[in-house]
Amino acid sequence: MTLSNLNQRPHIVWLDVLRFVAIFMVLISHSADPFNASVEARTNPDFNLWGSAFGSLVRACVPLFVMMTGLLLLPVKQEMGSFYKKRISRVLYPFLVWSVLFNLAPWFIQFAGGSAQLVTVFFPWGGEPSASLMDALKAIALIPVNFNMFACPMWYIYLLIGLYLYMPVFSAWIEKASDRSKRLFLGLWGVTLILPYVQEFVSHFVLGTCDWNQFGMLYY
Repeated sequence: MTLSNLNQRPHIVWLDVLRFVAIFMVLISHSADPFNASVEARTNPDFNLWGSAFGSLVRACVPLFVMMTGLLLLPVKQEMGSFYKKRISRVLYPFLVWSVLFNLAPWFIQFAGGSAQLVTVFFPWGGEPSASLMDALKAIALIPVNFNMFACPMWYIYLLIGLYLYMPVFSAWIEKASDRSKRLFLGLWGVTLILPYVQEFVSHFVLGTCDWNQFGMLYY
């Protein structure tokens, strides 16, 4: 057995199955989105109801991908520089290419003779499309700040890059913490998931939040 084989992680079959399930859930989620996002669907209560129902049932798809990322990469064994160079460069360049294409699409479709209505067929969530190349270039210039609605599929890459930046720091705690400490942390994190319901049904402001501060005690 070679040294490279020793350093490789064992193949995890159930993770492949989970990845397949998560991909299938993403397909269902995006298939349901037009029933919620388009103007025509919103005029039909039945369409909107079933689109929301199916979309809600599969919303765990992205958290599953995030958890799989953590399972495969934590604890981080590389130096921070090497980890960032390998991981972030792998997603950064495709992210930039696709972000530019998404931002140019509304202008290009209309430049090629398509109508604004055709743009909304491809981007039912995008709002009013602009036929101006200058508006497209402004959107491209703002890519480092955030995606726009025409490039909204790119939101996940902002999340992924953020996870990559955070992982080497968090990894040190993962390596040193006991199983009991990890369970305690996950339990406390689980409590924070209930807070939006507390704010909705009990009190709008909880644990230090107020009109000028949305970051409560358990925000982090």
